[in-house]
Amino acid sequence: MTMGTDQGTSDTRATTGRAVDRVRLEAVLRVVRQLRRGTLDLTLPDGSTETVRGAEAGPRAALAIRDAKVVDRYLRHGSVGFAEGYIAGEWDTPHLADLLELLDRNFDAWGQGYFGPVLTRFLARLQHWFRRNSRRGSQRNIHAHYDLGNEFFAAWLDPSMTYSAALFDERHTAEKADLEAAQKAKYRHLCRMIELRPGQHLLEIGSGWGGFALTAAGEFGAKVTSITISKAQHELASARVAEAGLREKVEIRFQDYRDVEGRFDRIASIEMFEAVG
Repeated sequence: MTMGTDQGTSDTRATTGRAVDRVRLEAVLRVVRQLRRGTLDLTLPDGSTETVRGAEAGPRAALAIRDAKVVDRYLRHGSVGFAEGYIAGEWDTPHLADLLELLDRNFDAWGQGYFGPVLTRFLARLQHWFRRNSRRGSQRNIHAHYDLGNEFFAAWLDPSMTYSAALFDERHTAEKADLEAAQKAKYRHLCRMIELRPGQHLLEIGSGWGGFALTAAGEFGAKVTSITISKAQHELASARVAEAGLREKVEIRFQDYRDVEGRFDRIASIEMFEAVG
C-alpha cells in the first residue's frame, strides 16, 4: 500500500513539474514573440519549430531550447543561470554571433515585455558572458571579428595590415610620418624594448597579418614562431612571409596559445589582452 502511495505521489509531482515548466516556457515565449527586428528560428523542447519574424528587417538567428530546465535556471539565477544552461546543453545555437546581434537589435522590444527591464539587463549580461575567452569562446570571437575577410581590413588599414595602435613620436618617426611609417616605428621600438638579438627565438602570441614577425625576422635577425586562431590571418600572414623570402626564419602557426610548447628567448604579444581567456 505504501509503495502504491509513493508511486502515485511521484507521478503527480512529475506531472505538476512538467506543467510548471510549460507555463514558464510560455511566459518567456510571449516575450520572444515581441521581436521587432529580424527573424528568430526557434526549436522547442518537444521538437516543434516556430519562426518569429519582426516587422522590421534585421539579422536572422536560430535558438534551440533542448530542455525547459533552462527557463527555471534563468528565473532563479538570471544570466548566469541561462549561460549555465548553454554549458549544460539545455539550449544552443549554430551561430552565437548572429544570435547576440539579434538580441542587441531587439533590446527595446524585449525590454518592454513580461520581464521588463530585468530581461534587458539579462541580455546585456548574456552578451558579456558568452564573449568571454574560453578556448571555445576565443575561437568564436576571433572568427566573428577577424575572419570578416582580409579585403575588408585591407580597405582601411595601412599597407602593413597592422591593427594595433601606431607610434607617432618624434623620437622614432619623422614629424609628418604617415601611418605605415608609424606602424613600422612601433615594431622596431618593441623589438628594442625586448632587446631582441639575431638568432634568438621569439614567440609572438597573436600574429595579426604578420607585420611584427616580418620586422623581427627581417630587420633584427630573429627566428619567429607566431601563432593565431584566425584562419584568414593565418593564410595571409603565411603568404606575406613567403613573399618576403623569410620562410626559413618565420613560422606562422594556426594554434591556440594554450597549446604552445617549447622554450623561447623572447615572447611578445601586441594589444591582444582582450583575447586572453
